[in-house]
Amino acid sequence: MIDGGAYSRWFSGLDPWQQSVLVTIVAVLCADILTLVFYSLFFADRLVLDLVLTAVITFAVAFPISWLFMGQSTRVARLVEELREASQTDHLTRLANRREFMASVGTLISASKCPHGAGTLLFIDADHFKKINDTCGHGVGDRVLVALGAVIRDSLRSADVAARMGGEEFAVFLNGTDTAAAQVVAERIRTRVHPIAESMDLAQVGVTVSIGIARHRNGQDLDDVLRAADRSLYVAKERGRDRVVRDIDMFPAA
Repeated sequence: MIDGGAYSRWFSGLDPWQQSVLVTIVAVLCADILTLVFYSLFFADRLVLDLVLTAVITFAVAFPISWLFMGQSTRVARLVEELREASQTDHLTRLANRREFMASVGTLISASKCPHGAGTLLFIDADHFKKINDTCGHGVGDRVLVALGAVIRDSLRSADVAARMGGEEFAVFLNGTDTAAAQVVAERIRTRVHPIAESMDLAQVGVTVSIGIARHRNGQDLDDVLRAADRSLYVAKERGRDRVVRDIDMFPAA
């Protein structure tokens, strides 16, 4: 049985000119088959000539029309993909945006069957970011955010979800990861952020992050985990910034 979905995906992956050639070939073959059937019954003496004429006329009509419509279809598909990406991605850091993060992680939590929870969340905040903007300008601040996004992205696995939640706040959900492993990732991110200041000539200002960690537990939704990670982040700020704090260090499990 022909898999229509697979064929559609294969056809959509072709370039417009390849689609046009394929459609034209099919049109010419179909037209010649009809001509062959009709003229072999009634006008056998002119069959060869009419087969040639049918092929030429069909090609002359089908190819430009196919090219026009396939090109339009490709442009529409590309525009739809760009709009989809824009609706899910933070334009500055190219990480997921808050809405996409909430949807993706919410799905992971709902689908998790692990008795110990779906994973661990990191809440990351750039320290003294207002000072960077006020001292160096918002353009430099944007470059810092881009660099932070790159550090976060390069520190994760493909199964993890990272997002810029707004302003200088980032969130990471480490899928299927416990608190101890999450702390290793958080410390990796924290230490990799330090060279950003030197690379951007911001040594006088400094670029550091504080990170709060919260483990998802069965029965919790994403908002519960975010609140717990936010509390951990607040404690990290209170303890002097540029550090990682876990929720279990503040609120040990009963």
